[in-house]
Amino acid sequence: MEADRPGSSRVTIGVLSLVAAIALIAALTTQITDQVLNGAFVPQEYFSYFTTQTSLANLVALVASGIYHFQSSIDTVKLAMVRHALFAYAIITGTVYNLLLRGLPTEPGEFVSQFTFPNEVLHVVMPIFLALEWLGNPYRPRLPWWSLLVGLIYPITWAIGAVVRGHWTGWYPYDFLDPNGPAGWSGVWLHIGGIAVAIIVLLTVALGINRLYCRIFKR
Repeated sequence: MEADRPGSSRVTIGVLSLVAAIALIAALTTQITDQVLNGAFVPQEYFSYFTTQTSLANLVALVASGIYHFQSSIDTVKLAMVRHALFAYAIITGTVYNLLLRGLPTEPGEFVSQFTFPNEVLHVVMPIFLALEWLGNPYRPRLPWWSLLVGLIYPITWAIGAVVRGHWTGWYPYDFLDPNGPAGWSGVWLHIGGIAVAIIVLLTVALGINRLYCRIFKR
């Protein structure tokens, strides 16, 4: 039906989503290739980072969104829920990296890449793009309130898994998860609790934007 066909603005957002996916592929491929060539690639560590996992999820979601934007005038509820959660994760990724991790001194013998653009894409460009895309994309159905709970499942599971894995291996993807640091376990749980609260706030804001658009467009 004519009403189900996507308009030019929705198609434009779809194109931008695919461009963002290409940028993600370039960043991740460069990182992995650079580490492999320099003998620094440890798959079980690289793929344990929150940034890496959410970037891969964003890659799949952006490709799916881009393609679907060409086919329909509005997203499915499931796709919108995934993008809702990834919006919050992207903002958290960018904020934590730029406030807590950027510029930290490297450990002796730690590999330092000559390529800086992958980190900038993953921790600056993508969070900004995903935030603007959610703010400027009204083509989504009304999300249920329990989307907030769905959005918390992954980060809580990831954090607990990272701490448990670190306890057995001695390696933590981020220093603030290491209970052997100066702040001990209280610091670990303080950081996890703070990030969880921030994610809830971001999910709530994103849901509010979704509800506003749905009210405007009477969905």
